Amino acid sequence: MREGWARQQSARFLKPSTIDPRVRLIERLEEFTGLYPWQWTPADGEAFIAHLRSGDKPIQMSTARTYEVTIGLFLEYLLDARYGWVHACSERFGEVPQQVFHEGNSVLHTVEYEGDPRRRPLDYDEIQALFDAADALPGKIRGQGRKGALCALRDAAVLKTIYAYGTRRTEPSRLDLVDMRRSRRAPQFGRFGSAMVRFGKSQKGSPPKRRTVLLIPEMDWVVDVLDQYVTEIRPQFSPGRHPALWMTERVGRLSPRSINDAFVAAREGRWPRRGSRPPLSPPQLDHARDRVRLSGPVRTGKCRSFARSHHGYLHGGLERVPQQAAGSFDEEPTGRRLGRDLVIKKMGYQWQLRQLMAERQMFQTSDLVPLLAERGVTLSREQVYRLVTQPPQRMSMDTLVALCDILQCTPNDLIKPEVVNTQVRKVAGGDADPTPITPRRAVIRRPGQP
Repeated sequence: MREGWARQQSARFLKPSTIDPRVRLIERLEEFTGLYPWQWTPADGEAFIAHLRSGDKPIQMSTARTYEVTIGLFLEYLLDARYGWVHACSERFGEVPQQVFHEGNSVLHTVEYEGDPRRRPLDYDEIQALFDAADALPGKIRGQGRKGALCALRDAAVLKTIYAYGTRRTEPSRLDLVDMRRSRRAPQFGRFGSAMVRFGKSQKGSPPKRRTVLLIPEMDWVVDVLDQYVTEIRPQFSPGRHPALWMTERVGRLSPRSINDAFVAAREGRWPRRGSRPPLSPPQLDHARDRVRLSGPVRTGKCRSFARSHHGYLHGGLERVPQQAAGSFDEEPTGRRLGRDLVIKKMGYQWQLRQLMAERQMFQTSDLVPLLAERGVTLSREQVYRLVTQPPQRMSMDTLVALCDILQCTPNDLIKPEVVNTQVRKVAGGDADPTPITPRRAVIRRPGQP
């Protein structure tokens, strides 16, 4: 029965992430009652829901309604004469399935929002504090001498883009560079006038919904943010021909979970310990353990027809960022900062691989891929591109020896030592950190504010 019901849902093109939890719920009900589906009664369904409502972690009303609907769908499948389960159960066991939930014992869907009433959208000051905290993280990471400054710059741009365009968590992770387009209604925004969302939320087995999200005048600050990311930050990930807008240090597409982590990092960058947060009551602060909504601007006039109800939201352990004056998030004790940056003599080097390749009429980085493979060194096209264009911080001896054999040179020809005056820091990809980039600050405007 369970397998047949799963096949029926799969034929409707429902995703495994929808089908598998439904099947597990039926298994849980079977284990709780100790009975077969054709033996279930309304009393068994009521006892199951009552059990889930008790204990240390009782289910919420919306969860109970979802469970009741799911069980009803399964029993509706069994009662469908086209599948023959009623006749088979009657012949073999003398019993037939029946619906266990009805109007008298099920949760009715009477309101649009059934979540925790303590949750609310972040206000303008809280959004501003969140973005300022995200902008401060790259400087703090550099000051600590850790990797991740480049990724923090990207994360700050992602958060601002989600708020400006009002997208869901999954939607920006699937955006490509070509999805950012001009808009005839707002030519002043250039190539960031609209975002083509091709992987919108699907419903009832439908394909992902497509829509075009237009940028509104209240969010014009995001144009500078995206322009800085596309022209200065994204090229440092060495994306090559990868189409994704938001890249990872491994030349992949940024995942929705990484976007969640960006929100958590921005929050904890300002309030690292729960006890250090302002003494606000739980309805004001501790309300966002599973979803946070970002309050967008008031859309009025011409913008209402094409920018309604774009409230972006994210899943994952997030909390409201309390209002606080931003601007000193990356301040550190002067002595510690000077102690880390004090360098008497710092050695660097010039990487001569590209010049040596040009002298031997090798002008494409991909020319090295088969030659390295012949010598037992297997690298992808992206790895070879970074090896040629960026000074490597670490390299295996096998790769170094293979390069020397291919180019008929010595390690001294490839590496030219030199003395540098500043300390070289590394970024997430393991490469030398270039001149630090200062994130473009987002200035949140209130309705009516010029």
